[in-house]
Amino acid sequence: MRWYVGLLVLLALLLASCAPKATETVRLSEVLSEVDFSHSYDWEQYSNEDQHVDFRIEDGVFRAHAWDHGFIWALNSEAHTNVVIQADTRQLSTYANNAYGLMCRAAPTNNGDGYYFLISGDGSYTIRSGATDVVRGLIKWEPTDAIQQGQAINRIRIVCIDDYLALYVNGRFVAETRDDRYQRGFAGIAAAVPEGGDVDVAFDDLIIREAWLAGEP
Repeated sequence: MRWYVGLLVLLALLLASCAPKATETVRLSEVLSEVDFSHSYDWEQYSNEDQHVDFRIEDGVFRAHAWDHGFIWALNSEAHTNVVIQADTRQLSTYANNAYGLMCRAAPTNNGDGYYFLISGDGSYTIRSGATDVVRGLIKWEPTDAIQQGQAINRIRIVCIDDYLALYVNGRFVAETRDDRYQRGFAGIAAAVPEGGDVDVAFDDLIIREAWLAGEP
C-alpha cells in the first residue's frame, strides 16, 4: 500500500500548489468593534413583509432572512477606512441558490453603494460593487471547496485596504481584486436570493479591525 499512500501525498501537494494565494500580506492593528449581537441596538434592523425581508437581532445572533428578493443589507453606524471584517455565519435555510456575506465601505445614505463579499449555499463566492441600484461583479461567481455547503457554518473574513479587496472563507484565501471607487464607509451584513427562493442565515461574533498592507508606512 506504500504506492497508494505516496499517491495521496502527491495529490495533496498538487492540490495545495494549485490553491490561490494572496498577493498582499495584511497586517492587523487595533480592534475597532466587536459585536456579539447580544443587544438590540448592536446593528441596524429592518423588517418588511411586503418587501419579503426580515433582518433582526434574535437570540444573540443577527438573523438575515429574505425571500423572493434581490440584494438586501443592514449597516452599522460607524465609518471605517482600512479594515478587516470577520463574522461567523450559519445557513438555516435549505435553498442553496442564495447569497450572503459582509459589506465594507457602504454609503452612509444606505442606498446600496459599497463593496459586497458574498458566498452561497452551493459553494460559490463573488466580490461585487454596488452603485446606483446596480450590484456588479468585480469577481464573478466561482466555486471553491473552502465553503461548507448547505446548512453549514462558515467564517467569512474580508479585507478592504486602500484599493485592495480580498475574501477569506474558513481561514483560506479565496479571491482578491482592486477597485478605488469607495474609500470610506460603514460595515454591513448582506443577503440575496432570486425569485422563488429564500435565504435565512445567522451572523455572530462580528469583529472589525484596523489593518494595513505589509510594506506600507
